[in-house]
Amino acid sequence: MLDSSAVVALLGFSFLLGWSPLARFEREQITILVHPDHVIVDGIYFYRNPFPFAIVQGLSIPLPADDVHPIPVDLEVEELWPRHQVLNLRNILGRTRFDLSIQRNETVCLHVHYYQQAPTADARYILTTTEPWLRPLETGEYRLILQEVTLLKSNYPLVNTIGGVAQFQKVQFMPREDWVFSWKAQ
Repeated sequence: MLDSSAVVALLGFSFLLGWSPLARFEREQITILVHPDHVIVDGIYFYRNPFPFAIVQGLSIPLPADDVHPIPVDLEVEELWPRHQVLNLRNILGRTRFDLSIQRNETVCLHVHYYQQAPTADARYILTTTEPWLRPLETGEYRLILQEVTLLKSNYPLVNTIGGVAQFQKVQFMPREDWVFSWKAQ
């Protein structure tokens, strides 16, 4: 049995190695423009530092690439507030990574944008990376804006709204599967 000082040391070591995040990933708002041959993904993400001291959280961007879906391009990450800035990206062991500085008790809003070819008229948005954050998202909002396409399938039930938007929302969301959807050109 481990004593309490050993547990505290293991937790601290785990944070130093990046096994467990210090920041809280609280919310996301995802909008995906679906075109006949590609998708454009815009994500708004909210991270909070619950501590009374500043932290630097290393983050990676999980990109949904496989044999049929090429790696997304035009990847951009910017902090929208409280400081507006474009964040520097680097590739470490095949993963796009960046560092996010968060002041004490502060919430930071990020915007991530990318373009991905979709030669088989289907796409995937990775949701299961919420699990390593060790707590569900407070809220998640997910939208497809259909551009000259008809939605065929989505593994998450969608509500259609005015103007070709299909969406779903979740509260206390710990995704067990990624969002997969398909379409056909009109």
